[in-house]
Amino acid sequence: MDMLGINWASLIVQLLFLGSWPVLSLIALFALRRRALSGVTQALWACLIVVVPILGAAAFFIVRPFEERKP
Repeated sequence: MDMLGINWASLIVQLLFLGSWPVLSLIALFALRRRALSGVTQALWACLIVVVPILGAAAFFIVRPFEERKP
């Protein structure tokens, strides 16, 4: 693969990034559904997660960390 100019380390990092993108976004969107937030707030968070997936999901978990689900 070196003859083709492909760096294995770079390829693995890119594949991990591309794999984590939809997984992290889906986890954030499912966690958003379980929150007791107003409709406008949920819509804004959902837009942020969809438009900027990795940063939006990371920001969601930093600002609103995991909390127990209330019945």
